[in-house]
Amino acid sequence: MDETTDQPQEKKTIVLAQKEPQDQRFLTALLTSVGGFEVVGAMSASGVIEGLIHNPSLILVDPQVQGNFIRSVELMRRMPKLNHVAIVLLSGDHDQAQRCAGKGFNGFISKPFRPESILARVWKIMDSVPPLPADGGYATLNVKVGDIEGLPTLPTVYAQVEEKCSDPNVSADQLAEVIETDPSITMKLLKLSNSAFFGFSREINTIRDAVSLLGNETVKNAVLSISVFEATKDQEESAGLDKKAFWLHSTAVGSAARFIAKKMKIQREDVFTAGILHDIGKIILDGLFFEFYKPVLEAVKEKQITLFEAEMIGLQLNHAGLGQELAESWNIPPRLVEPIAYHHAPRSADLDSELANLIHLGDACARNLSFGSGGDPYTPVIEASAMDRLEIMGEDLLKWEEEMTQVIDKDMAFLSAMA
Repeated sequence: MDETTDQPQEKKTIVLAQKEPQDQRFLTALLTSVGGFEVVGAMSASGVIEGLIHNPSLILVDPQVQGNFIRSVELMRRMPKLNHVAIVLLSGDHDQAQRCAGKGFNGFISKPFRPESILARVWKIMDSVPPLPADGGYATLNVKVGDIEGLPTLPTVYAQVEEKCSDPNVSADQLAEVIETDPSITMKLLKLSNSAFFGFSREINTIRDAVSLLGNETVKNAVLSISVFEATKDQEESAGLDKKAFWLHSTAVGSAARFIAKKMKIQREDVFTAGILHDIGKIILDGLFFEFYKPVLEAVKEKQITLFEAEMIGLQLNHAGLGQELAESWNIPPRLVEPIAYHHAPRSADLDSELANLIHLGDACARNLSFGSGGDPYTPVIEASAMDRLEIMGEDLLKWEEEMTQVIDKDMAFLSAMA
């Protein structure tokens, strides 16, 4: 007679973060001895993020734990691998539960705990979470990046300029009238128009003159670049990203990419702006998620790895993906979103691979020429497909280095106009 042996089911893991030690001990004992779970304890919001290495099926968070628990959930809901994981608030404050609505929590368990109902509630919540797709992909949750508290917003004038420029018959007077409603952007655009960045021989005194000389498309992209600086300049917190070096790097990427485009006789007005935008996700991680991004920046130095690698190890997400979400929430045109999402993997861009490849090369050139810092000291390997797509040889980039350096130096006038 054949004998069959039941294979034991693998225990599911719960990350549990409680402020009070007695609550932590009580729930740990209940969940392990009665529920049959493996429990990983955490004492802070950062500890919850660190506990993700154990691949939990459920995360229980007390809002009183040390650190910003809302931020930890906002961050976790950006991680595709966690979209099948239930995140539950443990609190006796029903107002707190209301505040957490739409933040990515799957449920609320009220204190004081009743042993007879906790496990039933836990199992019910876990059953309600979207399962992993059969094809091995990720579950999806409708948790919008726009719901992140404190997320920077672009000045309203950018959307108005974008709308005006969609009309091919818009006049310089009409466009100037819209821009001049924002004094800060008006001042910066005039400074930029009179700088070495554009290199006009005569002084430009009005926005109308700037529009007439530069053209609608160039002005629109300049307003977007300026708007991004305006939106992100006042973030109070930081994980330690060197902002001055960051913007030097971003400006150099835009300049190098624009230089390469001109050399290859590629006519584009949006290359420089795409370079300014490409790493914008780092600004959000550094400013809003500083509590969790600081260990990532430290890992770059301690483990001598790239920032992209450190993000994936420490956060299970990266600046490119978060930057894509941010740009989409800002209603930035899709052609400019792709270089943000795919500047590390331009082969994945299908809407406008040309621009993504230009930014990929610009990033490598700016790093190789040591302009600013993208958060680590490493020059990325250029994808062969990017060189093929743009019909560029490695010898070309070497031959252009001196001239490219001079052009980037001149284009740093852009940063002076932003000051």
